Amino acid sequence: MLAFDLIGLAILWSIGLLALIQTINSRSAFRASLSGIITVVIFLIACVFSYLKIEGYGSFVSPELSPTSILATNLAIGNAESGTSDGKKLSSEDRPSGASSATNAIHSLERYVASAVKIADEANALASRILATKPLANDIDEATREKAESKALAIRNKTAQLSDKATSLFHPKSVSLQHQNLVRATEGLRLAGYALHAYTTMENSADKQEQFEQSMHQSATAQKTLAGFKSELDKLQQK
Repeated sequence: MLAFDLIGLAILWSIGLLALIQTINSRSAFRASLSGIITVVIFLIACVFSYLKIEGYGSFVSPELSPTSILATNLAIGNAESGTSDGKKLSSEDRPSGASSATNAIHSLERYVASAVKIADEANALASRILATKPLANDIDEATREKAESKALAIRNKTAQLSDKATSLFHPKSVSLQHQNLVRATEGLRLAGYALHAYTTMENSADKQEQFEQSMHQSATAQKTLAGFKSELDKLQQK
């Protein structure tokens, strides 16, 4: 829709005045009548647009400036402010008290301890399986070697999964140091599983011996770390 500003209205009224002058200066009746009609039409148009300019320019040019739109906008702003204040009030009312926060912290610690102990027990069992592995004979047949490799691969996969589970386990900040020991133990066990599997696939005697000893050493270290971890958890629960 066209926007008629003050300059446009001034031009329109100027045209109307020129038409009036032309009508006055007309000599014949026909020209005077025609000029008069045109002049009246121009003045009517000028009056209409002047009225729109003065009374309803906002509604005519931009619906957003109409009284209805302005009222709706004010109501929306008022509702938003009311909702914000209500939200702040609810959030303050719903904010847990100190006692509730302490209870949640206790429950969070209990959940962590239950999950962490389960992981530690599984890791300890896998470490025992690795430590119970006997060295393969040099003249072992292929079928026996493949069977040993299959068992070692299963252990390797389980140690890797357990390490990921320990790393991703949510823990409260109060047990961050203890949780690091769990992660360290399961990571060492994962490396032990990889070394054991590598041992069953190698042909060089020296390399095989190195991998086997590494697997045994890392498994024993993991068990020692796990024992210390569980002892620290017991102390936390006794507090």
